[in-house]
Amino acid sequence: RGDVLDVFAREGAGKTVCRHLKRRGMVPGVFFRPGDESGELLSFASSDIERLVRKHGHVGVGARVLELNFPKSGRKEPVVAKQLMLDPSTNLVENVNFMPCAPNTKVKVNVPVRTEGEDASPGVKRGGFPWKVSKHLEVRCLGKDIPPEITIDVSSLDVGDKVFLRDLRLPEMVQVRVKDENIPILKIAGKAR
Repeated sequence: RGDVLDVFAREGAGKTVCRHLKRRGMVPGVFFRPGDESGELLSFASSDIERLVRKHGHVGVGARVLELNFPKSGRKEPVVAKQLMLDPSTNLVENVNFMPCAPNTKVKVNVPVRTEGEDASPGVKRGGFPWKVSKHLEVRCLGKDIPPEITIDVSSLDVGDKVFLRDLRLPEMVQVRVKDENIPILKIAGKAR
């Protein structure tokens, strides 16, 4: 099925409506267009969004262009999941806010940070571990250029080594925003044996 969600128009908002949707295995969502403050009220199967979360992770779902499919009208909309709200006790998706994302639309999304090369890392071999100071980074780019993840190779890092934004190799059309460029994104933490 790819990254497609079958969505249906819904009537009403609030706790009562959301409870009824939840009992039917549905999740409420809102599709916001630029300048539209109320948005288009939607619902979709909980199993569909949870399938995407299993596939990409909570942050990873927001770092992909998804397709909203309106089966009744045949309409299709490319979107990003701008905000996923999770139930704190079950960690299941409770609500999703979508925004349009055509290939040439400028977007700001959070992209997950992933490490590779732990097996070869001298720091990990000596008892350290890669500690992600930032589990995701805010990225600005066109919809077609959203990276699914930012990968950091730690194979040459020792205990105490740090990776900063300036050390990352990113595509030139992708800009990453951090509050302070002197704060590392990742470091090899722990005590060396």
